Amino acid sequence: MGQLKLSLLYRKGVFSVMVQHARGLPRLANGQEPSTYVKVYLQPDHQKSTKRKTKVVRRNCHPSFMEMLEYRMSLEIIRTRFLKATVWNYDALQENEFMGGVELDLASLDLTEEISEWYSLVNLSR
Repeated sequence: MGQLKLSLLYRKGVFSVMVQHARGLPRLANGQEPSTYVKVYLQPDHQKSTKRKTKVVRRNCHPSFMEMLEYRMSLEIIRTRFLKATVWNYDALQENEFMGGVELDLASLDLTEEISEWYSLVNLSR
């Protein structure tokens, strides 16, 4: 299913999520490489106010996004959330295809020190 590299850091009232790269993404059913983007949420978030998306990287099983997504909220609130990052194949003609995701319990991480890791994508419930 592939992997996603994220860097996380909380500093001066801002939680930064750097969406760096994905690797090992599968080809599509038609044999083409996927055109992917990443969606990030801080859950629970019923209004989807924390939804952030990267730009689409076209036809690449190992895309580099290198996009910083920022959330301005207190560390206390951040620690009550889960970070959910999902990788999608963009399709202009039909519904975008879910390719995998990762969910991180932010309470269990020291976000005041930069964390930069590869996370294995799994088949999350959307």
